[in-house]
Amino acid sequence: MQSFMVKFDKIEKMRKQIILPAAILVVLIALTAFKPPKPTYPKNDILYSKYGGDVDLMMREERKKDSLARPYLYEVKKEDTTSVVDDLGDESVILEKADVMPMFPDGEKGLQEYIASNIVFLVDTLVGKKATVSVKFFVNKLGNAKNPVIVKSDNPSFNLQSIIIIENMPSWTPAKKNGKEVNCYVTLPIKYGQ
Repeated sequence: MQSFMVKFDKIEKMRKQIILPAAILVVLIALTAFKPPKPTYPKNDILYSKYGGDVDLMMREERKKDSLARPYLYEVKKEDTTSVVDDLGDESVILEKADVMPMFPDGEKGLQEYIASNIVFLVDTLVGKKATVSVKFFVNKLGNAKNPVIVKSDNPSFNLQSIIIIENMPSWTPAKKNGKEVNCYVTLPIKYGQ
């Protein structure tokens, strides 16, 4: 029991020597807590003294004065709305019929040869089957075949191949209306296995 009392006395002595001063130090720091220094504004700052520290008011007023002194810095440039619109790439207007319809290079014969040469590359499972797929697309002013859509199909297995054939076509001669090149629709039946 005495050894226990000796250990207890040592702990009590240590508490008085170390813990008590540490606690006093913590209380002193808490009482005199760190406070940030007060902001010191430049006493010789003209704008600060003029506007009393109100930064928003200062910015508004100074911007007004600056815009009167240098209006060219604050001008909003208006775009010229009378500029000529490049209608070559405009595909918003597509005609169903034109004075001169779009023509494939080498005419109808060249078109049939192109289709026949591209049908050869069909998947093996479709060889020997017959189908007719009608594809509607338009030829733009540059002669490109664009936006193919299947209108009618006997066998949906051939639809993707038909779209690929149209998308890979060489440039056509664009349609003309009143002597100007125009976008024009073309409907093309593609026959497989016939």
